[in-house]
Amino acid sequence: MTTSDLKSFHYLENGEVSFSMFDTIKSNKKLDCGSYKISFSEYPDNRVVLKMDRDIETVKIHNFSDKQKIDDLFNSFFEEKIIKKISALGFYHKVGILLYGKEGTGKSTILKHYYNKAILEKNTIVFHNNCSNSNISKCWDFIMNVRRVQPNPIIVVFDQIQNRNESFLKTVLDGNMSIDNCMFMATTNYIDAIPDAMKNRPSRFKYVLNIEGIQNKNDVYVLIYKMLVGLFSDEDINVFANELKGQTLDFIKQFCIDKIMDLKSYSHKKGLIGFLQW
Repeated sequence: MTTSDLKSFHYLENGEVSFSMFDTIKSNKKLDCGSYKISFSEYPDNRVVLKMDRDIETVKIHNFSDKQKIDDLFNSFFEEKIIKKISALGFYHKVGILLYGKEGTGKSTILKHYYNKAILEKNTIVFHNNCSNSNISKCWDFIMNVRRVQPNPIIVVFDQIQNRNESFLKTVLDGNMSIDNCMFMATTNYIDAIPDAMKNRPSRFKYVLNIEGIQNKNDVYVLIYKMLVGLFSDEDINVFANELKGQTLDFIKQFCIDKIMDLKSYSHKKGLIGFLQW
């Protein structure tokens, strides 16, 4: 397939982008950097559809175990001299990260922190691909066409990766359908359901990391202080941090929101704040 087969990116009035192999109008427009949800619209459309990710919630990143590993890998991936060296060796420049753990530990939040940084600082294009979709191969054809048209770094996010399309995913991660200058980010709540051939091969996922609740009380304190400073005393926040130690990021976030939304009822009397007595 040549670049001329990429008929066009169509920018619709609602801000979405669509693509069809059957369109006759061609365009030399390139896809803007940003975060897109990619899917395939079945018959009669028969086309890949992109929707700009408009989730503007501020990411609350925290000091989790193995954070330094991801920091180092992320910085290395975008290092120009490393990119040139790998290219000179004749290898594709690609890497994968798989985060696993129970629901609510912040796996997707962690990945969002990194790919948002890549968009802002490295002009990256991010695709969120539903790997349970039976038309995943058609979505991947589109991503491969984008790579042929433009050199931007590409990050592909597989949220809740499954083994349903194992054979195809292997060719994408480390096979004849791999693309250059591409990072894969994936999450799962069920690491035992991921085949060993996927999770135990560094050429597919360099790091397979367990994301747990926030175990360090000081890390919890730093996280909730940003949200509760000025609303509670330092002493109260310190008590909260001690009791929240070991909880998931989702639980801690909701705890703080509950406190913010119900402040007035605690301003002049003692009582229960969540599960804390004060």
